[in-house]
Amino acid sequence: MGERWCTVTVIEQSGRRHSVDVLASSTFDAAHIFVTHAKADPRNGIPRLSMESVFEVTVGGKVHRVEGKALQQWILKEREERKGPRGILFSRRPTLDDFPR
Repeated sequence: MGERWCTVTVIEQSGRRHSVDVLASSTFDAAHIFVTHAKADPRNGIPRLSMESVFEVTVGGKVHRVEGKALQQWILKEREERKGPRGILFSRRPTLDDFPR
């Protein structure tokens, strides 16, 4: 799949929704870019993300759910498999473990 615009949403326990539009190559990539955005500026109001977080990725009118635990596994797998300049850039993105407790 080529890169497509997606909307990634995380819902707080109180019901408040936080959404970001991203250009991504997959639903997991979209959720990972959301994590990167959330980590980049803690003042953006996005709640602390964890392995229990659930990301709703909307692309082409369909909603896909990405669970935090599955996303973390995908990130670690991709870090091992990606090589070259793209692999180096990918490895600089945060994981869900990188958020302060």
